[in-house]
Amino acid sequence: MHRLITIGSWALIILLFLQPGVAHKGALEGMRIFTTALLPYLLPYLVITQLFIRSKNSFLNTTNKYKMYFNIYLLSAIGGFPSGAAVITSLKDIGTLNKNNASWLLAICHAPSPMFVIGFVGIEIFHAEIAGIKLLIIIHAVNLVFLLVFIVLSPPIHQSTHIQKPSESPFQESIKETYQILLLIGTTVIFFTTVSFIVFESVKEILPNISPTLLVFVASLFEMTGGISLAGEMLSGSALLPLVVAFIIAFSGISIHMQIIVLAQKANISIRKYILFRFLHMLIIPVLFFFL
Repeated sequence: MHRLITIGSWALIILLFLQPGVAHKGALEGMRIFTTALLPYLLPYLVITQLFIRSKNSFLNTTNKYKMYFNIYLLSAIGGFPSGAAVITSLKDIGTLNKNNASWLLAICHAPSPMFVIGFVGIEIFHAEIAGIKLLIIIHAVNLVFLLVFIVLSPPIHQSTHIQKPSESPFQESIKETYQILLLIGTTVIFFTTVSFIVFESVKEILPNISPTLLVFVASLFEMTGGISLAGEMLSGSALLPLVVAFIIAFSGISIHMQIIVLAQKANISIRKYILFRFLHMLIIPVLFFFL
């Protein structure tokens, strides 16, 4: 693994030197995506949810496993990824969730925000709001089936023995946690968008006759939003567009995965279930969206 990382790092360094203009363009696009599409929505939501978690209200402070897990899923579904992962890791840190339950919820509570799927994907890519709503319903229906199975099979919730020091300033702690999460998100989005641009242009130069569909997958491998935008441009009017976009969202992109993995490792949560469920999403969601 270390050898692969070393080889990959040197390859990216060489490509950066060979294509500085493309790297600059990619970095600017990553900054644009973060500052105009992600930051305005994520910042207030993250502050509010972090403050909400620290308020110790009955919404999450309960031994009713159905109520607790469905409420956690609701918070995750409203914010989308990686906000859901931030909620789960924060609940693990304060003792509301244990390592095993946090690992399962991290894998299950993974979905894009409703605004992104309905507004961007539905209206701008499919040119049909109902298509975005349909995709969102399928994603959450699959997740809720998994969640219900998990809740039924999980043991009862016992009152946590984790004693947390009372917070003197919940708002200040919420702000501190939020800027750390946003710094992680911004860094990964800009970095992987830059990498996506470099790899995309390199592949086009090496393989000028490569199919548009493969080019879309190359772009979306690293950053989901850019890949979906490219799919809308290159596959407009194609019958494959719904299948490709659903697959890209199910995969989510390495940028999203790294954000969630870093958050999980910070809270000492296993990511094995998360990786397994991403493969399940890639198998199930595109097929259901294409044929239903």
